[in-house]
Amino acid sequence: WYDWTMKSGPKPVFLKDRVAYYLLAPGNSGANGEWKYAEDFEKLTANHHAFYLDAGDGGGNGVFRSGNLSEKPAGTGADEYIYDPLDTHRGEEVDNVDNEKTAGVDQRRALNIGKDGLVYHSEPVSNETTLVGCPKLTLWISPGVPDTDVTAELDEILADGTSIALWSDVRRLRYRESVRQEKLVNLGEAVRCDFDPGLFIARRMAKGSRLRLVISAPNSIYFEKNYNSDGVVANETSKDARTAHVRILHDAEHASVLDVPIAPTP
Repeated sequence: WYDWTMKSGPKPVFLKDRVAYYLLAPGNSGANGEWKYAEDFEKLTANHHAFYLDAGDGGGNGVFRSGNLSEKPAGTGADEYIYDPLDTHRGEEVDNVDNEKTAGVDQRRALNIGKDGLVYHSEPVSNETTLVGCPKLTLWISPGVPDTDVTAELDEILADGTSIALWSDVRRLRYRESVRQEKLVNLGEAVRCDFDPGLFIARRMAKGSRLRLVISAPNSIYFEKNYNSDGVVANETSKDARTAHVRILHDAEHASVLDVPIAPTP
């Protein structure tokens, strides 16, 4: 690299195309992947497959009571979770588990989801499926409070139940339209919030795997606490706390949809 850039040496063979990426093999070992190349990043990532959120009307509160990621819009209904900023019953990392060993595969949070989150699963893939690109999520949200934080996490669930983290993002609703200009949510208003961090993924999903989408509040010691009020978040305290009944809409006018970069079958 340095010989090429600074000493007019030969271009490294590794840089034979403008884009080089590592395509992870199926499963969780990370072995047997391969380097791939492309001439154009935009063309490489122009893979879009829509999965619409649908948990009937008011379901989805748990891994074993999950809603669906469907290829057809639901057309009706909404799902709800509750975020109480003062509810800290769950705790974090109090079970002495080595995070270095569980990073990317830890399902404790998803499995503990109840009324405080929503879970959606796709159907198992019938064949090995390649994901190459940047997932995106559009949610239509009616939080019932002036502001709240929403986190989304996408995982691959292998046929044996193993979880593999693929993608995640977090949004503060007051900054849904601009990171510089806040816009609070009016009571009863439904707003669009796009989760598009530009995180690139490249892996082959194993046959029989499903996608799992988890939506909840980042009620965590690792995030700034949002008390769901209308003041300056950094200055708010528990005295400002409001409980949010966050509704995720999926009716005909408000289709909440997950965009997954499924590459064409060669």
